[in-house]
Amino acid sequence: MTANKKSNYRLKELAEFTASEIKGNQDLTIDNARGIEESNNSSVTFADQQEYLLAALKSEASVIVSSYNIYQKLNSDQKEKKSFLLTDNPRRVYAQIADYLTPRPYESGELSAKAVIDSTVKIGEKVSIHPGVVIAENVEIGDAAVLAPGVIIGPDVKIGSGCLLHPGVIIERGTIIQDDVIIQSGAVIGSDGFGFATDENGHHKIPQQGNVIIESDVEIGANVTIDRGASGPTIIRQGTKLDNLIQIGHNVEIGEESLLVAHSAVAGSTKLGRRVTLGGQSGVVGHIKIADHTTAAARAMVTSPTNEGDFISGAPAQIHREALKEQAYLRRLPKYIDKIKKLEKRLAELENK
Repeated sequence: MTANKKSNYRLKELAEFTASEIKGNQDLTIDNARGIEESNNSSVTFADQQEYLLAALKSEASVIVSSYNIYQKLNSDQKEKKSFLLTDNPRRVYAQIADYLTPRPYESGELSAKAVIDSTVKIGEKVSIHPGVVIAENVEIGDAAVLAPGVIIGPDVKIGSGCLLHPGVIIERGTIIQDDVIIQSGAVIGSDGFGFATDENGHHKIPQQGNVIIESDVEIGANVTIDRGASGPTIIRQGTKLDNLIQIGHNVEIGEESLLVAHSAVAGSTKLGRRVTLGGQSGVVGHIKIADHTTAAARAMVTSPTNEGDFISGAPAQIHREALKEQAYLRRLPKYIDKIKKLEKRLAELENK
């Protein structure tokens, strides 16, 4: 949610927004979402495990988001202590409520006189542009977008409505960013891909003539780099979330609602399917396809295509259960070596008789 936020909501409203069920006082006024220990008497908190629910009952929070299953385990006295929002997915409901109750950073609705904005730039309504922002020619910025201090926008860029660019973000030429995208500080979108032709005289740069397309509802972490395509686009599909310090090579395509954890990297022209997860420090070589719903464990080195739903790990990556077997055999290797030495010694003794 990027617009029309209020400073507080009645519990009934929050239940309607999140399709959850109220147990308790529907007229309570809630103005913040907090963890159990940080909550106050106008807070909503959440508990998705029995032990956390018991802790939440002792907190200052007026409302607890929880699941039907663990709520049913409470006795009647415990149920009277708080009001509840019940759902099958407490974490999701809490996240939605927290979004409603948390002000957007850097949102002012004003254009700073200390920003440098080319005369050809088209700016929508209720846009916030802070000091130190530089916007080149032929840029389009949608309604309610926020550009924090120090953001740099190259020529021919399109930024959709509701986007939030944190301080120091750089958007290079020709990039297309759709609606409700969040980009954290230090990210560089659309820098040249790593493309060179090598011969005996050296490495000759291949001009990177493509661009980057970031679809709606994507979040890009701090210091992420996404290279522009050599020819054609690099694409981050709708709903994908990138953690900090990730490298995306030229002409990569990241499928819808994928999750890439910090320090992961994807080499050029690789395509990730829908809801792919890459664990921390994992890497994917270039020019392969990763199937939908693949999960690569932390530090996996993915060197070959996968099948839908694969859970892989290791270097080179393989099906996780096979990798675990291999690790188990390796742990036993010293014992095997010792046994082999004893057998060799015994064989030598038999041969010498």
